[in-house]
Amino acid sequence: MTTDVARFLGFAFANADVLVEVDARGVIGFAAGALQHVLGASDMEIIGQPIDRIIAPGDRGLVRRLLRTVGANARLESRTVSLVGGAPVTLSGYRLGRSPNVQLTLTRTETAAKGAPLPARDAETGLLDADAFQAQLGERFGLDVGEGPPKLTLIKIAQFGEVKSRLGPDLTLRLLGEVGALLRVHASADVLATRLGEDRFGLVHAGDVDGPALAAEIAESGAQLAPGAPALRADNLTLDMAAPGLSREDAGRVLMFTVRSFAEDSVGFEIADMHDAVRQLVDRTVTRVTTLRSTLTDDRLKLQFQPIVALSTKGLHHYEALARFPNGAPGPTIAFAEQVGMVHDVDLLVCEKALEVLATDKALQIAVNMSAASLGSDLFVVAFQRLVGRNPGLRSRLLVEVTESTGLTDLPRAARVLEDFRRAGHRICLDDFGAGAASFPYIQALPVDFVKIDGSYVRRLGGSPRDDAILRAMVGLCREIRVQVIAEMVETADQAAQLTAWGFELAQGYHFGRPADRPDYRAPDLFTPAARRQGVKESWS
Repeated sequence: MTTDVARFLGFAFANADVLVEVDARGVIGFAAGALQHVLGASDMEIIGQPIDRIIAPGDRGLVRRLLRTVGANARLESRTVSLVGGAPVTLSGYRLGRSPNVQLTLTRTETAAKGAPLPARDAETGLLDADAFQAQLGERFGLDVGEGPPKLTLIKIAQFGEVKSRLGPDLTLRLLGEVGALLRVHASADVLATRLGEDRFGLVHAGDVDGPALAAEIAESGAQLAPGAPALRADNLTLDMAAPGLSREDAGRVLMFTVRSFAEDSVGFEIADMHDAVRQLVDRTVTRVTTLRSTLTDDRLKLQFQPIVALSTKGLHHYEALARFPNGAPGPTIAFAEQVGMVHDVDLLVCEKALEVLATDKALQIAVNMSAASLGSDLFVVAFQRLVGRNPGLRSRLLVEVTESTGLTDLPRAARVLEDFRRAGHRICLDDFGAGAASFPYIQALPVDFVKIDGSYVRRLGGSPRDDAILRAMVGLCREIRVQVIAEMVETADQAAQLTAWGFELAQGYHFGRPADRPDYRAPDLFTPAARRQGVKESWS
């Protein structure tokens, strides 16, 4: 080996694990480095093979495009790609002079070495999947991509079912690889390009990227794969990630909601009216975000209080604080707040108002709802702890009721957070138990003091032996693990009596009181004088 070659290899391996040289056809002509460790193959096994031999299917289109487009004396921008077998590596490269060959380096990624998970990617395109992309948007509200505000381009391939049938499986996979590579190359970052559905895609980019040009290139890829076939058509729409009258953060929320709606096709996106549908959606979402933001900042969110009573004595156990909005029903408003990432603000304001009420009456105990989305936010958890830390004596009278409408994606982390809350003095309740498939894993993993049985079971009480058996089994399970049970939507004395006989300890519903502006519980008249004499307020059991 000559001194120059040795120095060259030394420079390469100072920052890389593997060095390969690829010719104009994408065939490997040279390989050196920790080949067995990184690739699981020797140089003799990969030399003469196409680069596809070592790159995972979802990233092959990207690597081919990078090799085609790198100019003379130009460096390839580093990209994270996956090898066959799934191991992520950082790919870099350089084309020296007019040589058709490109020198590539592969380096094991730090995230892989430390065991940190990489964002989930679609196997056919190499693009981020819809959930991972939306998470990236949520983390990057107000992101900066250089000159001017970032833009979001949405692309939909028309009649994709017919396109797949025309191309067949192999060429369809090749087309998807080309689409993924195109979007990843032009996105502001590799994690800002996504496959949102079978036929739809999106990317965040700077202002110099042209959406129609991307759509035209996708159509050209289809024509090259199937010459003479009907032309492939891709519709596209580009949106500014800045909106008049909105903060950069809220503008990001609007676009995240738009992306989710586009992914789910929840507004019926069609090729012919895609532009109008998306723009109308954006306009409606801007209005809803602005209205919700003004409700929170202008202190127009109000609380109502519904009693939870002890069935054995009919005395008050605690109240649930319910958010009320001047515009719109609470359920859909909370669901929208979760979808646009504003539920943290709602939950925190509800907690603040509940604490103000607790400070006025030392006998009150109030439960506040905490969305799973809020529980999953480190910023929210810190803000909540600071809020209750202003008056630590109120912690023991503020119960946290976890609502799971968005799902808890990291149960071990949620368990640690809730355990911290319990050590600080809060009691924890799991809402709507039995409503979803995740309920039993939740109660197994999370440290809770109370479980609120979903009201649909109470409404059906007595209507089906099967449903009644399930209800009894749930309360029996909770009794075995020493978790108190709350029945919600109790509307009649007969329901209350049956639930008491089955071992339910607490209940909530119109039979005991509707939500009211003030926490002012009065036991129903049907209860015995002895129960009323015992008093309407009890300590936590």
